[in-house]
Amino acid sequence: MKKVIVLIMISLFFGCNKKNGDVTKSNVLQKPYIISQEDRKFREKIKKNNIAYIIIPNGVSVESNLIIDENSNIYYYQKNRIADIICNYGMENDTIPEYLDLQPKDLIKIPKDYIENFIDENVMNKEKRRRILIMASQTDTIKDQKFLSFLHNTKVPTYVIRRTTQEEDTVLSYKKKNAFYYSDEIKWDKSRIKFPK
Repeated sequence: MKKVIVLIMISLFFGCNKKNGDVTKSNVLQKPYIISQEDRKFREKIKKNNIAYIIIPNGVSVESNLIIDENSNIYYYQKNRIADIICNYGMENDTIPEYLDLQPKDLIKIPKDYIENFIDENVMNKEKRRRILIMASQTDTIKDQKFLSFLHNTKVPTYVIRRTTQEEDTVLSYKKKNAFYYSDEIKWDKSRIKFPK
């Protein structure tokens, strides 16, 4: 008898998540996005199929950038330059990002419910060649369902998902603490960041 009751409760529970016989979009759970795993799959596919591709060096920033922090908060920043995108000519080992002179005031926190609208207004309204978005995460695994839903439904034609850089992590930390930030006083690990000469 207990098994029958449990079975009825389960069927009622799952029945409530359906709309006209179909599972509603909002109730579909997206599987976590694991950056290192997806990157490895991509590189294996490229190598196996001998495909020419565009390399965006690890840690590069473009005009439009998102940061997902360790608590799944989302921040946006914009730079006035477009990254040098390099074709596959042996640059895949160039993994040290350039110093951007990013400031805490450059980071804008976006409510998760408005990511899609924000990106539509700030990325998708640009000319076609500038519709590029870098999404950088402080963790290797992205689990936040609202962000994964945005990612699954994104209209952005060109995007890259990567880990955050030393500079992004540092500036974000100062932003959250609401502390004064002087980049000259930071003890940068110069093996992880390139400064202009």
